[in-house]
Amino acid sequence: MPNDSTVSFPVGLEEGPRGATRVHSLSVPGCVAEGATRDEALAAFPIALAEWLELPGMAAVNEDQELEIAVDEWIRTDANVAAGESDVTFDADLRPLTDAEIDAQLRTLGDLRGRLLRPLRRTPDARLDELHSGEWTLRRVTEELARAQWWLLTRLGASPLAEVPERTIGRLDTAMALVVQHFTALPAGERARVLELDGESWTPRKVLRRLLWLEWSLGRSALRALPPE
Repeated sequence: MPNDSTVSFPVGLEEGPRGATRVHSLSVPGCVAEGATRDEALAAFPIALAEWLELPGMAAVNEDQELEIAVDEWIRTDANVAAGESDVTFDADLRPLTDAEIDAQLRTLGDLRGRLLRPLRRTPDARLDELHSGEWTLRRVTEELARAQWWLLTRLGASPLAEVPERTIGRLDTAMALVVQHFTALPAGERARVLELDGESWTPRKVLRRLLWLEWSLGRSALRALPPE
């Protein structure tokens, strides 16, 4: 049981058909760790969590406090977790979002995006096709980030974007503006709504969790491609 010297972090496990596992934080949305096995993923999670807790606005943990990882849910899925697929909906995703949670998570999303945009805006457009993060060009990484944001909003019933901005920066800015607009205007009665689309359940809490994970993973990939400041 947790005591004054421990801080408990509930997590949900998403295990693929071949054992590859993803650990999702249920109290720090977007914080995710992966491994070829459940034990590997759980061992990697404290490292990912420590990085998230350094972000602005996150709850501070004293050096003398021990992190306790508590598995609240463990779901086996047919998704190819090892290849990056995810279709899990946790019981925790069914809870309605509060105003405070929306504000805090949008601020974190904005902080992560700001960290990417500062160096990206200084990068000439032509260089987006020259710089690489692994096999992907910087342009492909950043445009995938914007595209995936738009797609996630459609999981809540938002209409697809009618006109896609031509420039990459414009796509990122438009996608983020739509995310902020959607969640700040989300009526209280819609904050626990469940939509079934293509065999998967979606809720506002799940979409916001996925948006933060997306920003963290693809944003960091894009930053690795950018020249150091």
